[in-house]
Parts: sequence; structure tokens; C-alpha cells
Amino acid sequence: MLVVYGLVRPAHPLPESVTGIGTPAGQVRLVGTEQVAAAVSEIGDQALRDADAVAYLDVLRTLIEGGPVLPVRFGTLAPDDDAVRSEILAPLGERGASRLDQLDGLVEMQLKIKADEDAELRNLLASSPTLRQLVGQSRAGAPDLNAQISVGEQVNQGLAERRAALDAQVAGRLKPLIVDHGSRTADDVTLLTHYYLVRADDLEQFDAAVEELRDDLGERYTIEYVGPLPPLDFAESTDDVPTIPASGTASSRWGW
Repeated sequence: MLVVYGLVRPAHPLPESVTGIGTPAGQVRLVGTEQVAAAVSEIGDQALRDADAVAYLDVLRTLIEGGPVLPVRFGTLAPDDDAVRSEILAPLGERGASRLDQLDGLVEMQLKIKADEDAELRNLLASSPTLRQLVGQSRAGAPDLNAQISVGEQVNQGLAERRAALDAQVAGRLKPLIVDHGSRTADDVTLLTHYYLVRADDLEQFDAAVEELRDDLGERYTIEYVGPLPPLDFAESTDDVPTIPASGTASSRWGW
């Protein structure tokens, strides 16, 4: 059984020391056609674990050092080399090669910003005397249950608005250095996740800008900065990669 990591050019350089997921970890190698290749490794009949997701990402990060990579969903399996060529690579053909050309020289950087909830609440209440009074009454137990729920909703909305303002500030700050940008909104109104498509040649300048942002935001915010990565959030979807029956089981298992 083979696990498929991503699509690359047929001549993509591959370090000899790269191993994949599973126990024991198989050597990563290329299975290719004239137009596109897939990075794969052997894997036994075993359930994928959280640690395998980390190893999968490590393989992609190693691959991108040698050129563009179009990631394939974590857990995509194929029975053998012929299945990879006929069921994955052949249908993609020139389209796969074109998608790799579009990604050449580009990497993804991820930025996660977590605000200190207590500090955010203090700043929110300081900016709204009316809401501060309502929160004080709610904590004293004076309002009825519906009133307390209403106050909670107003606080949550206020925090969400503060996050939206931070979102716009961060996006505007880094926009001149990027090719593309996106964000994910979590239920946690103190958490902001951005992802950026950046030219590899501009990474040093982008890193410096993120560090300046970290300094400006201060200790009230925790910043997690990850990359360079393959364009996981920007590559055209690989959901159209065909599934391959393997011993009567589905060819894909999603582990994220």
C-alpha cells in the first residue's frame, strides 16, 4: 500500500533521507508520468495517527525546498504504482503541470494570533460604559436569566468586533508583501488565523514584518507563526483526485 503526499514535477529533486509516515517509516520516492509525479511511500495496513499527520506535513515541507508542490489530502492511499499513474496522474495530465507552474516560487505562511481574553474584556468594557454597567449587574445576579443571556451575547459580539478590527489591521499591515491572503474565523472570539501566499524571495522581508507586528501587539497577544509550507490553502483543490479501491476499502482516510 502507498500513501500519497503531493504532486510535483517529474524531475523534482528528492533527498535520499526523506522518510514518510507509518511504522516503520517508508522511504519517500516519486511515481511519475511525463507531465507530473506523485511523492509516495510504502505503508503497512495500519490506522493513521495524529503523529502521522505531523510527519505528512514534514514531508511536504521537505518537498517544497526543491520546487512547487500540490498537496494531496492527508490519508490518500493507493494500492500500487500503476494505480497512482493511471488513477491519479493520468487524469490530471497537463492540468496538473499547469497548476504546479502557477505555484512555482510561492509558499504559504500561517499566522495565528490569540488575544488574552481578560485583557480583551477589560478593554471592551472600558470603551462601553453601558455594557460595563450591564455586566456589573449581571455579575451581581440582579437581572433575570434572559437578561444575563442577552448581556453575554452583547459581550461576545463586542469581542468579535474587536477581533474583526484586529483582522483588518493585520491584513492591511502585511498586504504589500503578499500575493494572496485568507483567514479562518473560529468560534473563539479571541482567536484569529491568517494564511498568506508569499514569494519565497520575499520571505526574509515578510518574516521581519511579522516580528514588527509581534512587537507592536505586545504581550496581550500570543502569536504562532508557521512556514514555509506548500500552499495548502491556496492550491486549487485536489478533491478531484480519484479515489482508488484498495482491498475493498476506501482509498482515503482523513486524519485532520
